[in-house]
Amino acid sequence: MAKKPDIIEPIEANFDDVVDSILASEAPSAPLQTTAMPGFEKPDEIPVAIASGPLSIGDVEIDCAVLADETRLLSDRSVTKSMGGKRGGSHWLRMKEEGAIALPPYISAANLRPFIPQDLIYILSNPVPYRTKKSGAKANGLLATAFPRVLRVWEKAYEAGALKPQQEHIALQAISLLKGFDEIAIMALVDEATGYQEIRRKDELQKVLSAYILPEHQPYLSSVPKEFTDELYRVYGWERRADNRGPRYAGKLLRKLIYEQLPEPVLPELDEVNPTNEKYQRKRKHFQSLTPEVGVSHFKTQMAGVMALLRASPSNNPKAFMSLFKRAYGDQYELDLGE
Repeated sequence: MAKKPDIIEPIEANFDDVVDSILASEAPSAPLQTTAMPGFEKPDEIPVAIASGPLSIGDVEIDCAVLADETRLLSDRSVTKSMGGKRGGSHWLRMKEEGAIALPPYISAANLRPFIPQDLIYILSNPVPYRTKKSGAKANGLLATAFPRVLRVWEKAYEAGALKPQQEHIALQAISLLKGFDEIAIMALVDEATGYQEIRRKDELQKVLSAYILPEHQPYLSSVPKEFTDELYRVYGWERRADNRGPRYAGKLLRKLIYEQLPEPVLPELDEVNPTNEKYQRKRKHFQSLTPEVGVSHFKTQMAGVMALLRASPSNNPKAFMSLFKRAYGDQYELDLGE
């Protein structure tokens, strides 16, 4: 007798319900045990930004953040967008090549490689992970100071004629962005965009003042060298008086040429610890309140620089001297004590 073929009747249920039914009928198994790999016993701690916000440059916005250790970052995703690039198929193909370096999409093209310095390759292939808030998603950041260098890579490749036609718009965008900042300026721009300048370490000001201002003045510190005042008198056409006192303007000039060129908070602090009396006179000279290691050293260096400009100036021509001074010294000096 011929065997009847088995007939499978259709099941009135969707695939997920069938799978769940089969799994439920199986005997329960022991819970899956996992073992952490050496060095990964604890979950990675991803730093959370203490300040974040968008940095606007023309029509471009780049998300940026500042970490607790004062590292300034630009969002990798935002940088890619600002450059007019995207994670396209060609980028992923490059990433799959044997021995390929995991560069971000905005600079991974092979024809850019000859223009990328080795240290920049390391920075770009090791992005900094961070979160903008504790509950936020993980993001990768580019060191803010590296971004102008990325833009210069595109600029150099463009000038060398090494780009393909479809890449030229990215190079032009890079050149446009490069006009907006350099490695120093971008730090200030990130601080402004994130509001970090409002939450900087409260002791930064005190560090500067402690480096420059003594708790007590030095009564026996030598005064401004006679050679300096001689040059000042020559250039400004002043005559020596019998009492050896110069015009009142000389004091104001010394303030502008020397003291105002010290870090910004130093002169106001000197004015406070050595105030004027009702006759607008001070008990001692400002330089007697400067620390010998930093304050006096900077004071003497500044004086030597101004002295050189005075010697290079013609007699009775303060206008020519001030022109040299403004060219040599721009805005007020800012001290960065670092560590």
